[in-house]
Amino acid sequence: MNKKNKEKVKLRVCSIEGCGRPTHRESKYCIFHAGAQEKTEEEFKIALKKYTEEIKEEDKDYDFSGFIFIGNINFKDDLNITIFKNANFMDATFKGEVYFVGIIVKGNMSTIFKGNTNFIDATFEGNVYFSGAGTIFKGDATFINATFEEKVDFESVTFKEGADFMYATFEGDLYFDNAIFKRYLSFLGATLPPGKNLELRVKNEVKKKRIISGSISFQHAFLENDYLSLDLDEGVLIDFTDALLRNTKIEKSQIENHILQENKKEFSEARDVFLLLKNNFHSIGKYEDESWAFKKEKDMERKSNFRFKTLHKWLWSCFLNGIFGYGEQPGKVIISAISIILIFTFLFMSSGISSSIIGSSTSKNFLDCVYFSVITFTTLGYGDFRPLEGWGRIFAGTEAFIGALMMALFIYTFARRTGGR
Repeated sequence: MNKKNKEKVKLRVCSIEGCGRPTHRESKYCIFHAGAQEKTEEEFKIALKKYTEEIKEEDKDYDFSGFIFIGNINFKDDLNITIFKNANFMDATFKGEVYFVGIIVKGNMSTIFKGNTNFIDATFEGNVYFSGAGTIFKGDATFINATFEEKVDFESVTFKEGADFMYATFEGDLYFDNAIFKRYLSFLGATLPPGKNLELRVKNEVKKKRIISGSISFQHAFLENDYLSLDLDEGVLIDFTDALLRNTKIEKSQIENHILQENKKEFSEARDVFLLLKNNFHSIGKYEDESWAFKKEKDMERKSNFRFKTLHKWLWSCFLNGIFGYGEQPGKVIISAISIILIFTFLFMSSGISSSIIGSSTSKNFLDCVYFSVITFTTLGYGDFRPLEGWGRIFAGTEAFIGALMMALFIYTFARRTGGR
């Protein structure tokens, strides 16, 4: 090889635009952008440590854009990094596990995490963006006890495994617009301060026409005076167990088919969840949604009693639901009243009624019996018809008693549904 060609080899630089670093061995990329098969873990970590030390000495921002990290990376223990100021991880790829434990993070974190990612006890200052279809967590993403001091954006991020924000604190808004997750999203014990937005537009990943469902956990989470916006695909389930919701704006239409306990037929637990939602809807004045949650609460209670020891409670609950929908469905009272009137119509047809219009003749005519059943039910009693002795009087007295109760029940149910709570 002549001198001119040797100089060309020496001057070769990474093909990534703007990088400027020398290529690594026979690769057309530098050691940071070279593929995992083109470098060893040991030489990559040595180069990475040298690079981070130079950044700290010169007090510059970390630029890991497009880096291909191999092996497990612990930024605090291995590289002595505790603060990322405007760190750029755009399009970076982590082949192993990555630990951001106990560090302070700023800047754009758009990247691919192929192993498990740990942000335990991390503090995110300023607006932090994981957003972008290029951000993929292929392992578990753990943000336990993390603190987000400003807005954090996970728009269009893909979580192949779990995303755990257990006991995390969000001091700004949180966005998951069009995020995709495969297993679960947990906010167990998390705190969202008053007046903040939590937008979850979560889609399921579809493979071979099979929907892979996930779950969102708000167990023990605290939301007060916040806005919870949900736009969820079919199969995404929500867990509100022991959550504290105070004046939290949430739409019934966004959650009615997504309650985890109801879908898993855990009816006792589902009853408590709907009680929680009912109280929250009442606190924000959404009485239609409160009515729905109360009805669902009673439905879950009824289903939880469907066993031998509590069969009597199940039967009584079925009766109350059928008659007036636990006080939430005045239409059922009307249907029940019509049914009772028709039942007694046929009873009066069998026993006969006496007509004072045509002497003291007995009538079993359907229309006459319907008319008599209506005036008996409503306790009007015009006197043109009367029951015959024996069973006829028993039927009439019974219907009048039931009619008085049903009319009172209708007034109660109608007032409950239209007059507020």
